[in-house]
Amino acid sequence: MNVKDRKKWGAFLEKWTPFFIIICTFMGAVLGSILIYFIQGEFPSEVLTAGLIVAVILTIIEVVKQKGKKDNLPEADERIIRNVFRFFAYASHISLAILFIALGVFTLLGNESISIFYLWIFFFSYIWIVGIGSLIIKRR
Repeated sequence: MNVKDRKKWGAFLEKWTPFFIIICTFMGAVLGSILIYFIQGEFPSEVLTAGLIVAVILTIIEVVKQKGKKDNLPEADERIIRNVFRFFAYASHISLAILFIALGVFTLLGNESISIFYLWIFFFSYIWIVGIGSLIIKRR
């Protein structure tokens, strides 16, 4: 692949990758709804509706974002990519360490089981912290 082809495909991928991600996210909502239907026997139409609404909103945001972009500068350079990668690595290792230590503390306190609700809280807090942190690091 020569430089001319890279520039052509780079511009194409930069433009259409967010739309591909949005489509794949909506397809995940559709497949999840279908799996719930086959497992539980009830089709969760609210999941499909929410997925469609989110896909439309994200598509509108991406179209406005691409229309408003005036220059050809990439959104992230090597330093930003390296910082985001390091943040993800540190955040995942720290969260695993917290989970491991908490499991040890619960075991030492004599608890033989942990409610799955607490694990879901920990999981979603990790997603929120990493998501917001990566947005902050990317904008720096």
